[in-house]
Amino acid sequence: MSKPMRYCFIIFIILVVVGTFSYNHLNNKWEDKYNHLKTLYQQKNDSGYIYIVTHASSAIPLAETLEKISASKEDEDPAKIQNLIYQAQDQAEAINEQLLTIIEFSDGFSKDSVPEISINQTVMTTETQKDMFILAFQADVWIPLHNISYNYWKTKPKLINDETRKTLSALATELRALDQTITAYKDVAAEMAFREQTPYPKSPLLNQLKPHLEKLKSIQNNMYKQK
Repeated sequence: MSKPMRYCFIIFIILVVVGTFSYNHLNNKWEDKYNHLKTLYQQKNDSGYIYIVTHASSAIPLAETLEKISASKEDEDPAKIQNLIYQAQDQAEAINEQLLTIIEFSDGFSKDSVPEISINQTVMTTETQKDMFILAFQADVWIPLHNISYNYWKTKPKLINDETRKTLSALATELRALDQTITAYKDVAAEMAFREQTPYPKSPLLNQLKPHLEKLKSIQNNMYKQK
């Protein structure tokens, strides 16, 4: 190998070594920055989760409205019944949005978890969240109320039939049970803020919410089968 070629080879080796070192340095720097951002996201998510759960609105007012409609007299003023249905729809929409937000903030962080854009532009890290999010949509009490409202005004005379009354009563009972579960978990969520363990365990609440959502979905499915 000639002397110029030897010099070129040495320079090439030096450039490769320097380039590799620079790449590894920058890669480690960006990886540290990325992990730091993930940590900040986790901390923000944890704080949001605790606030949302501890300040969760009660489902009892919605249950009470459904019970009023279910127990209404056949000769009740139609305008009064319709107003109750509208009130229940607003309450149901608020409760469902609250459940969807709790689910979205119930991220399960691990070393390899990556926040991803998911259903309705939400950000989630687990398949469990996605499945629960879909289930919450299917269990949304607003949907049967919308159908009940339409059918009520379509019937002559305007009546709430027996099957609808039973459905409303069953939904109210399950909403009361759902409220008990969330209320019981509020103290657990409040205690999380004082724990050194992070990330906070959020899957237990999702596991407890799931049977309620499945029951609400089942009640609605039974109502549609009877038509």
